[in-house]
Amino acid sequence: MDLIYSMRRKPLKCEPPNFDGTTDPEAVRPICTISTLNIIAFTSFTDLSDADGDTWGGHVYVCDLNTPWNSHKVTSTTHPVSTLEWDGEGENLLVGTTTGDVSVYGPKDYLLNDWTCLYTTNLPGEKVIKAIFFHNGRRILALDKKIEVPIHERFQILRSTPTLKGFGGVGCEGACVVTATGLLGALTPASAPGPAQVGTEPLRPARDLITAAAFAHKNGNIVIAASSVCASRRVIRAALVSVSRPLALAPVSLHVTPLPTLYLPDEAVHMPVSISWNCSDDMDSLLIAGNTLSMWKLTERAYPLHKLLYKGPVQGSTTPGGGAKASADCFSTLSWQPTGAWPMESGELGTCIASCKLQLNSPLAVLATPRAVHLLGDSHHYLCSRPVVTGTEVCAPSSTPPKKTKYGPGALPSGAACARVWSVDVSWSSSVAVALDTHSQLHLYKIHADLPSQHAVVQLNGLVEYSMVSGHDCLDALLTLKPNVLEALYERITENFLRQPQAFQQHYYHSWLRLRMLLCSMIPTAAASTSNLTSLLMCSATVAACAGALRCDDKDTGAPGSALANSTLQALQALLDDSSGEHDKNLIALEAKAEAIGETALPPLHPLQALRRPLQRALHTALTTLAALQASASHHGYDLWSDVSAVTLLRKLVVVCRASARSIGCAVDSGAALQSALARLGVSQHAIKPDLIEEWLTLCAQIPGRVWESLPRCGVIAPHGRPPPFYFEYDVEPEALRHVPEAPSYAVSESSASFDMDAVRYMYFGGGEKGCGKWRQCSRCGARVLPASNCARHPLQRAYDARFVAKCRCGGKWMLLSKV
Repeated sequence: MDLIYSMRRKPLKCEPPNFDGTTDPEAVRPICTISTLNIIAFTSFTDLSDADGDTWGGHVYVCDLNTPWNSHKVTSTTHPVSTLEWDGEGENLLVGTTTGDVSVYGPKDYLLNDWTCLYTTNLPGEKVIKAIFFHNGRRILALDKKIEVPIHERFQILRSTPTLKGFGGVGCEGACVVTATGLLGALTPASAPGPAQVGTEPLRPARDLITAAAFAHKNGNIVIAASSVCASRRVIRAALVSVSRPLALAPVSLHVTPLPTLYLPDEAVHMPVSISWNCSDDMDSLLIAGNTLSMWKLTERAYPLHKLLYKGPVQGSTTPGGGAKASADCFSTLSWQPTGAWPMESGELGTCIASCKLQLNSPLAVLATPRAVHLLGDSHHYLCSRPVVTGTEVCAPSSTPPKKTKYGPGALPSGAACARVWSVDVSWSSSVAVALDTHSQLHLYKIHADLPSQHAVVQLNGLVEYSMVSGHDCLDALLTLKPNVLEALYERITENFLRQPQAFQQHYYHSWLRLRMLLCSMIPTAAASTSNLTSLLMCSATVAACAGALRCDDKDTGAPGSALANSTLQALQALLDDSSGEHDKNLIALEAKAEAIGETALPPLHPLQALRRPLQRALHTALTTLAALQASASHHGYDLWSDVSAVTLLRKLVVVCRASARSIGCAVDSGAALQSALARLGVSQHAIKPDLIEEWLTLCAQIPGRVWESLPRCGVIAPHGRPPPFYFEYDVEPEALRHVPEAPSYAVSESSASFDMDAVRYMYFGGGEKGCGKWRQCSRCGARVLPASNCARHPLQRAYDARFVAKCRCGGKWMLLSKV
C-alpha cells in the first residue's frame, strides 16, 4: 500500500478552534467518494483558493483521477455538506446538507467542470446522514474460472430486481436518504421540471439520534445500518427497506422491515463510529470502526428447545400435510455473530472505514485513522499500514518520513495544527484508495502489493476485461502498474480478445480499441501505436457515418441517372456494412470503376458532402500508413499497414472518397495510384518488396497529407518517466509531468494536423493569432475540440459529432476551457 500522489492547498490564516482535534460524533467534517468513472468528489469548508477564511460554508468539488490538480466546483451551500454519493453509472452526484437540503447534480453538456441541478428537495429540520441511489437492476458477476475460459463465461451479466420498478419492470431513477432523527426518505424526479417527489417513513416508531449510517443493495431491496445511542448504550439498528410506487405519478412509499439490533460495548458511547456493509451473495457482514474495529455477520440461527415445546398436536406446531415440524424450521431467527476483530494500534480512533466493492482477489476494507490508513484482510490482522503526512509535522519514529515535507510555494505556518484524515473511499476495482483530511487535501494510495510481472499481468488482465464488459473506467487499476508490465499486459489483452467468439469481438470492439489506446499512451515508446489506434477508431466512426449516408431511396424518381445512382449507393452501402471480408470481389469491382462512378452516378448535392472532413482524415490516414513503411524496421508496436482488417477499411474509405469526389468537393490527386498501393499492400502483407516501398514513398511525397494523433498532455499516467509519489497543489499544473510526444518524420508534412485542430471534426479552430476563445479538452489524452455549437448542421454531421459528445474518443471526460 504505497502513496501515488498527495494534494496540498494554501494554509488557512484562521482556523476554527478544535476543528481537527475534536471527537464529537456530531461534528461535520470533509468527506470524499470516488465513482465508477474514477471521478473523485470531495467537500471543503472553504474555497480551495481561499486562504483568508472568507468563504466558510459547504463547497463540493470534483476532479479526475488523472489530473487531481484541476478541481472543479459543483456547488456551494450555506451550510456544511454532510453526505456525498455517486450513482451506479458514475454520472450523477447527490449532495445532502445539515439543514435537510438534498440535491442531485449532473454534468451539463457532459462537461466535468460544468454541473447543473437535476432535482432537489428539502426535509425541514433534518440533518442528512447518508444516501444511496436506487439500483438499476444490472449486475455483472465475476465467476472464478481460469483465464483460458472465454470472457463471456467468466463474466456473467445478470438482470436482478431493481430497487424501484417502472413500466415493464425497468429500474427507475431516485435515491434514498436517512437523517439524524431516523427518518428515511426516498426522492424521485418529477415528470415535469420542479421539486422532486418525496416519500418518508421513520426507521422505527421511537426516533433516535443517529450519528452514522451505511446503505447497501440486497436482492432488489436496501439494507441499512444506523448507529445511535439508546439508554446510555451505543446500538446498531439494522433494517430492510423496500421501495414501491402505488400509482404512476404518485410519490414512492417505503416499507421498513426491522432486523436484529447489535449492541456495542459501553466504552463506545461517546466515540464517533463509522460503519460499512460488506455484502455478498451468501452473507451480509458489517464492519464497525470506533475505538475498536470488529466485523459482525448477520446469519440465520436455529435455537434448540425441549421436545415438548415443538412436538404434539399443538396449534401451529404441525405441517399442513401432518407431522411435527423440524426444530430448525420452527425456531430459526436472524442474529449477529462476531467473525473478526482488529486491535486499534496506539489507541487511535477509527474515523472512517470503506469496504472493497469488487471481491476479485481484493482485500476486505480500508480503515482511516487520524494519522494513517490501514489495509484489512480476512486473516484478522492489518495487511499493512501507512502514515499520512498532511503538513510539516514530524512523523512518529516508527514510520517512514516522507521524501518531501514542503509542498507548493509555502508550507503550513509555524505552530499550526496539522490536518487529520477523516474520510476514505475505495475505487470500484479495489485497486486504489483515496483519503481526505480535515483541510480537504487528497491522498491516493494503491492497494495491491507489487507482484512479480507474470502474476501482475494475470491479475490486471482480469480487472481490465471486467471493466471492458461492465463499462467501468479502468484507470484506477492501471495506476498501480509498473512500466515494465504495460507491454506484457497489452500483448495479453490483444491475444485474449482475438480468441473470443466473433459476436463478442464485434460487440466490444470499440471498447477494446480504447483500452489499447490507453495502454499505449502510458508506454513511452508507443506514441506511434497510440496515433495508429486512434486513427483506426476515427476511421471506424467514418465508415459507420458513411453507411448511414449511403442509404438510398428504393423508389425510382424517374430523373436521369437516378436508377444508376441508387444501384451505386446500394453497392457502396453493402461494401461498408460488410465486416467479414467476403465481398472482396465487390471491393475490387468498385475500385476499378470508382472514378467513373463519381463522374456520372452520384448527384452533386449528395449527403456525403457533410462528411467531407472525416473522409479527408481517412485519406490522410491512408497516406500516413504508406509513409510509415520506411520506419517499420525501427518501430515496435501496432501499425496500420500490418493489420489486414485496417488496410481493408482504408480501401473501402478510399473507394467512397473517389466515388463521391464530385459530391464532397475534395477530389483526391492520384486516387487510382493510392487505391492500387493499398490493394497491393493488402495482398503482400508478409513479403513487401523494396521496389514497392519506393513506389509508395514517391506517391506519399506527391500528396503531403499526414495524420498524427498522439497529442501533448499532462497527467499522472503520461509517460513522463518520474516514479511516484507525487506532491501536487490545487490549481497548479505540474510541468514535470507534461509529456509532448515527438512526431516521426513520416508523419510530418506541410498540411499535417496540428494541436490547433479539432480532434473530432478535423478542422482548424480559427480565431486568428490568439486562437479559439473557447474549446473542450480531454483530461486523459489532451484532445481539443470546438464547443458544441447551436447552429443548424446537417443531420449526418450531428450524428457523427454525437459519437464524441458524451466522452472523448479515448473515454475521458471533457472540460470546457476559455480564454475570455
